[in-house]
Amino acid sequence: MGNYLQVAFDQVNLNYAGFDELALKKLTLHSKINKVGLIGPSHAGKSTLLYLLAGVLDQVIPTEKSGTIALDGQDLANWLASKQIGLVLQDPASQLSGMADTVFDEIAFGLYNQGLEEAEIEKRVQAVAQKLDLEDFLDLAPTALSGGQIQRLAIASIIALKPDLLLFDDPTSQMDPLGRQHFFAWLKELDCPVIIASSEVDDLAEVCDQLWVLEDGELQMTGKPADIFMKFANDHEIAKPAPFLMGEKMGYKFDGHYPVTADELMKAAAYGNHD
Repeated sequence: MGNYLQVAFDQVNLNYAGFDELALKKLTLHSKINKVGLIGPSHAGKSTLLYLLAGVLDQVIPTEKSGTIALDGQDLANWLASKQIGLVLQDPASQLSGMADTVFDEIAFGLYNQGLEEAEIEKRVQAVAQKLDLEDFLDLAPTALSGGQIQRLAIASIIALKPDLLLFDDPTSQMDPLGRQHFFAWLKELDCPVIIASSEVDDLAEVCDQLWVLEDGELQMTGKPADIFMKFANDHEIAKPAPFLMGEKMGYKFDGHYPVTADELMKAAAYGNHD
């Protein structure tokens, strides 16, 4: 399920003004994406890559860049001129408008700026509120919400705009386990290309069809979650999902690899696929 987007990075280098060390180094990748998980240690370049794709990096800090980025065959700047990217930041409170009296108004803020009709705004707000468990809070002030609820509000405000590409930078850091579970279940069904940086490898393995591994600004490996965890994780600072660890311990394999999802683990155990 979902739409796909062709992405192409060719020899992309980037460094922040005043720093000698490159934040991204010779990044080269051509891939057709739907749901991509960005993983790697802190300061690997994950946030930098997301900000670069969103076209907002130079609004945050001056940079020097080289190389090219294309989406669906168009230069990134040209693609951004006719398409819409949604970026959800690590700090959700910084992303709110600060001018909305209620959660409903906050979700609707960007829709009003687009000049949509009241009926369409009402429809979109109610739809995203339902998906992200915000229905009971629509009449509350955003300041009355918990950290996890504010995180979901920031996400709802972005997806209500129906972007062509969604970028998430650690979007569940303030959510409780149930909120995180609901978010990733929603994300799995989302009909939109997504790139998400997260340390929640169990959830990424359930949702993503690709993982990109960054270390020290370099792209180390890309591939299906099972390939990443089987071939790469042991020699690098990459956590493994719980089903993988259990399968590894018990010798259960699914389709030639240790299971990376709960469903794969159950099937491997039931069918007796052992090392």
